[in-house]
Amino acid sequence: MKLRWLPPSKKLSLRQMLQQKRDLSFHDPSDLLNNELDSPNPEQFPDESLFANIEEIIERITHAMYQNQPLLIFGHDDPDGICSTYILYRFLSTCGYQAHNYYIPNRETERHGIQNSLIEYVHRNGYKLVIVVDNGISSKEGVEKLHALGCEVIIIDHHIIQKDTLPNAFAIMNPQLSNCNYPFKQLAGVGVVLMLIRYLSRVLQHEVDDCYYFWTAVGSYADKVPLIGVNWAIARYAIDRFSVLKDSSIDFLCRNHPRISSVSDIWGFIQSTARLIANGREDGGNHLAMRFLLQMGEEKAAHFEQLEKQKNDWECELNRVFKLMDSLIEDFAGDSYIHFDDNNSLPYPLLGTAASYTVNQLGIPAIFLKRMDGVIVCEGRCSDGFNMTEAFSNCKEHLIQFGGHVKAAGFTMKPESYNDFLTCYKQYVSQNFKPESDLQYIQYDAELLLSDINRESWEIFETFIPFGQDNSDPVFLCSNEISDEVSEKLLTEYIGKSLPKNRKIDFLFNWKAPNIIRVIDWHESEL
Repeated sequence: MKLRWLPPSKKLSLRQMLQQKRDLSFHDPSDLLNNELDSPNPEQFPDESLFANIEEIIERITHAMYQNQPLLIFGHDDPDGICSTYILYRFLSTCGYQAHNYYIPNRETERHGIQNSLIEYVHRNGYKLVIVVDNGISSKEGVEKLHALGCEVIIIDHHIIQKDTLPNAFAIMNPQLSNCNYPFKQLAGVGVVLMLIRYLSRVLQHEVDDCYYFWTAVGSYADKVPLIGVNWAIARYAIDRFSVLKDSSIDFLCRNHPRISSVSDIWGFIQSTARLIANGREDGGNHLAMRFLLQMGEEKAAHFEQLEKQKNDWECELNRVFKLMDSLIEDFAGDSYIHFDDNNSLPYPLLGTAASYTVNQLGIPAIFLKRMDGVIVCEGRCSDGFNMTEAFSNCKEHLIQFGGHVKAAGFTMKPESYNDFLTCYKQYVSQNFKPESDLQYIQYDAELLLSDINRESWEIFETFIPFGQDNSDPVFLCSNEISDEVSEKLLTEYIGKSLPKNRKIDFLFNWKAPNIIRVIDWHESEL
């Protein structure tokens, strides 16, 4: 694959370019940051009262707390859902409320959203209030069944809304609601929960612990929401306050992690934590990761060892799936990839992972389907230039329900609708997706001299970490440098071809550490 280099639309300094990438334009940057290099100030985040329905939600939760009414937190089975459940559970506990519990479904055996297992659990235990976090926005039937039991449902979610499947809940808090005036729409599920906690803390006059920002950063990273605006500010605040965070789980994980001595190390620790708590699925609403987070005694170490073992086993399973996908997609040609797992070789939780891997390898939309509990479940992934939720919406007459994000969505479907769906989906792809050519374009963000790659510039660069979704690692251009001098000054990693010997070159790179770069591409300098 050939790369054509494109210059930035406007020539900016290192600091100006980095400020632009993190995109704080939703709000006056001076309100978020005291100056260019200061830590974000959560007191200057957008006002949570701009969320639709938040007053009704706060009133119902505080009523339950004051009356000591039992409530159940129902969280999605992924790091975003785990972090959402944990910070809400912990905040209620620190307020002195003790009548709450949690339920995390096992997505290896249960489908997304409110299913019969939760409804039976609520009925068996007599709950009259369920707070659904990081899911539920498409669970119209599930909410109706809970209402029939006399149980009120509050939904705290961030997923895209379809009007025809919007549940008739007691109240919904979601930045995607048409009447929601909160200016930043791209929060993770845990980000929405954090905003609920921040507002609830003002009502109850109870402090919001800084560790909640850490766990919000963990869930936001794992859910691959755009790392810009409020999401960036939350993650950066967690990094800047890392040394003073008070949380037994963070302390424990730090003691079992390689040395953490820089901003980059802290961001790496956040990513490692997300990978750990992605494990721990159990039946009956239990979850090992939740027990680890809540455990204060000696059992914490045993829970950690179990999670570590599951993580290692899971990584082996991932490698197996990646090898399987390599064999399946070899020599594939087409404008979309569709795989029905009729051999049961892909676990349900890895359908999305397999789809993402396929998108990265082929550069085309990919959907993976399999039978589960008498229906067909699907996970779809895509890259820029295609909208997976719009594709599913276009075929919704063939689906039971669907939901997700632009680049990652899923659905359930009756088996008899399979052929009609495929016809509809393939037609939509053919009309709305244009495969990329062999010539790829890469736009660099700024130009640096070799002499600019130094400790002083790195300190500026570090103030703008973290990078991530929609705020990728900056790409720099370095021109007219002798390759041997580059290799002498810097440690070089390579995405493509390694640098030649003793040539004058131009090269594109990511900056990974003060003296480490990752070379993306190079060519000889023009005379």
